[in-house]
Amino acid sequence: MTPPRDLRTAAAAFATVFALTALTGCATSKAPAPAPTPAPEAAAPEAGTPAATPTVRPTPGPPGPAVPVPRPAAPSGTLFRVGLKSDLPQFGFGPPGSPWVLVSEGRAERRRGPLTFVPEDGASARYAAQAGAFSQEETAKAVAARLSAEQKLPVAVAFSADRGLYRVLLGDFAARADAAALVERLKAAGQEALVAEGPSAAAAATVLVTDEAGAVRRFASPVDVFPDAAGLRVVVDGTVYRGSLRVLVSSRGTLNVVNRVDMEEYLYGVVPAEMGPKRFDELEALKAQAVAARTYAFAHKGQFETEGYDLCATPKCQVYAGQPAEDPLSTAAVDSTRGLVLAFGGRFADALFVSTCGGRTENVENVFGEDPVPYLVSVPCGELATTRLDGARLPRGEKSRARSGLEWRGYVLGRHVPHSAAPRGAALEAAQGFAGIARRGGAPASLEPSAVYPSLIESFGLKAASREHLVPETVSYDDEEPAASASLTPPARDAYDFLLRFRFGGGEALPPPDRKISEEEYRGLLFSAALRLSGVSETAGRFLSREGSNLWVKTADGRVGLPVDPELPLARRVGDFYLPSPSLTLRAGDRIRWWKRGPRLLALWVELDTAGPTFDRESAWTEWVRRVSGTELARRMGGRVAGSEVRDVTVTKRSAAGRAVELRVRTDVAETTLRRFDLRQALGLPELLFTVERVQGAQGEIEFVFLGRGWGHGVGLCQNGSFGMALSGQTYDQILKHYYTGIDIVPASGVTAGPPSTR
Repeated sequence: MTPPRDLRTAAAAFATVFALTALTGCATSKAPAPAPTPAPEAAAPEAGTPAATPTVRPTPGPPGPAVPVPRPAAPSGTLFRVGLKSDLPQFGFGPPGSPWVLVSEGRAERRRGPLTFVPEDGASARYAAQAGAFSQEETAKAVAARLSAEQKLPVAVAFSADRGLYRVLLGDFAARADAAALVERLKAAGQEALVAEGPSAAAAATVLVTDEAGAVRRFASPVDVFPDAAGLRVVVDGTVYRGSLRVLVSSRGTLNVVNRVDMEEYLYGVVPAEMGPKRFDELEALKAQAVAARTYAFAHKGQFETEGYDLCATPKCQVYAGQPAEDPLSTAAVDSTRGLVLAFGGRFADALFVSTCGGRTENVENVFGEDPVPYLVSVPCGELATTRLDGARLPRGEKSRARSGLEWRGYVLGRHVPHSAAPRGAALEAAQGFAGIARRGGAPASLEPSAVYPSLIESFGLKAASREHLVPETVSYDDEEPAASASLTPPARDAYDFLLRFRFGGGEALPPPDRKISEEEYRGLLFSAALRLSGVSETAGRFLSREGSNLWVKTADGRVGLPVDPELPLARRVGDFYLPSPSLTLRAGDRIRWWKRGPRLLALWVELDTAGPTFDRESAWTEWVRRVSGTELARRMGGRVAGSEVRDVTVTKRSAAGRAVELRVRTDVAETTLRRFDLRQALGLPELLFTVERVQGAQGEIEFVFLGRGWGHGVGLCQNGSFGMALSGQTYDQILKHYYTGIDIVPASGVTAGPPSTR
């Protein structure tokens, strides 16, 4: 899930082939909370694709005076390197006049921005055919090996830090035209490709830097860039980062841009990007995320050493959004868990995490096809403990039935006036009592709108007010249409329009003026008027726990206690309808609403959760649907299946948690079996927790409907689930030990460095 990941949410990086549908999300860590409907992303050249006009490299001048070499700040003792950009032909940086210190080979010089960095080539540019970009290195290497064998050409796999994808570069040409010819041959064979800058064996590891005055200096790669003024920060693509910057020449003769930052300050930009504090506003959940993210960073430190950094800043690794993403709550979560990590067997755990697990996490071997890992096993993401809340019994002989919002209000008023003796006059007196006004007027002679609406105005002392606020019928009251009352008599129409304008229905629709009003609707109108005039409004919150006669609820104003009694009217709300009930079963995180006057609750209802009792039920990705044609599915699968149309898709094996582990795909020419994560990449789906049905399209074409739950790979900590656990009062260590079975939470200083021994 990212602030505007929100969730950033939060997503898994799917295999992407250029010119095919592309989706990015979490592959080895998790996904931010994604946008409600991610749009397919058309293929585009990677950063670093050379422009048609070659970069002009001016002649370097003599070095400037040396200055003291700055030391990178790392108060925590760990300096972390985050890859921000890859394969750039040049890199521009810094506002005009900004002072910087550039360090190379232990020598430092001052230069003023803007600065332009260009790799100094020892040979002419080289070109290759980019034959795909994949979220998994293993997949990219497999494709690279196949194409190299078929084409008898050299091949390279290059990681793109800013896209989180592994690019397959085939061939090594001095002329762009030769690479373009290879691209056409690949396309003719059914392999999508484009021209890209290829590996350059003769590339020199030097960088030319041009400053504000146009002076050019040659620096050996890497070049470290430090702010030389208080408050000055490095900015890349409009994003501010703590720490310093490193610009280096890759093995392909292009530039990689790296942020060097203290580990804890790095986490300041990771935790809110992975779990937006405005959405996930529980400190214990954010603390769990901080420990998981810190562990993941330590466990994978140096993963991209050949590219010159530790991790990328995308969901391929874990999302890092720099200083703009920082929030006091997530920063507090990092600070309060400073240095703590997850360990298993004395080594860093591979702390995978996911946005939404769909109710149950998964064994790692069922997703990534590797050996089982003791702490990455399937665990439930639902609450086991529930709270029973008893309230007013249903009237004798009456069965629970769905009621409209107005009828629910009438039901609540009826709980104070026995139905067997509930003449309209008694209901009116009860409503007037709620409103705290003297008895006046009388009940309508009938339930015709022409009788009911003037009676309401008279009974609640609104006659003078309604006259003062009469307006022409041509005036529109928000989304309502007062013209609908044209069939009423003038007094009834005036009363109806007044009640409509001042929302005496309390947000519920008034009964249509062209039909008779029911007894329960009449009581609902009375109760709505009473609530409106007495200043009672609906309040919403999330249920936390029950202690004796109090319910504890989290509201916009903080945690509050609600006194409950056995005569409280209760209901479940489903959509626009209410189902009164003598009792409710509540789970931490359930959304509830209520009316309260002074210390007394008037009624309470729960928003029924159709997703089931899972801690991640608040996620927008709890459930999803994808409908794809057979031809599009074949195109999406690219080189994994042969044929132009998928004719059938069958899940042949599932895990105990219900995820698809093996899938048989039949096309117009062949049959293929896909397994585990490769299956998800091929289909381009948010999760492996799905069912599939073959249907017929509008034009008779074959289509497939995928119904699924969750977002991400499903392994490790569930971010939405940890938020639900925190809401229920569980601490960050309880959350972590639930999702990572058998781990220890210890200071990083006491853990063996290096990759996890279990993966």
